[in-house]
Amino acid sequence: MLLFSGCKGKPANPDGRMDVSGKITLNGGQFEGAEMCAIAFIPIDDPSLISSSTTFNNKTGKYLLTLQDGLKPGKYKVAITAQAVYDKRTKKPITTETPEGADYRVALVPPEFNKESTIEFEVVKDKNNVFDYDVKTELKF
Repeated sequence: MLLFSGCKGKPANPDGRMDVSGKITLNGGQFEGAEMCAIAFIPIDDPSLISSSTTFNNKTGKYLLTLQDGLKPGKYKVAITAQAVYDKRTKKPITTETPEGADYRVALVPPEFNKESTIEFEVVKDKNNVFDYDVKTELKF
């Protein structure tokens, strides 16, 4: 007679993916007015493999990749993106006072941090993999 019990342990992880967490900041602070902030990890050895990405909080900068979204041990290129909607008149994030048609999208992070990124991070097996990064840039609108 077989007896099956419902064990609630850690989910299976046949790919050996590791959790990766961290904090992304913009010039040491938050991504003011950002509506979309994301970080992606692209495998360096084989960029054709699916990368893992997630959004991060525009105020705290925190993100977390776990389980199926986690990363296999290895080296990755890191791409950071963030967009905000600004008021053409004030050059500040839109408010309820911004008239329709007076807004425009701004990339808060220039290409050297995403499309042209040379930032690398290595994920190590059985290690607390934390990637914190401060994007240093002058915003020009």
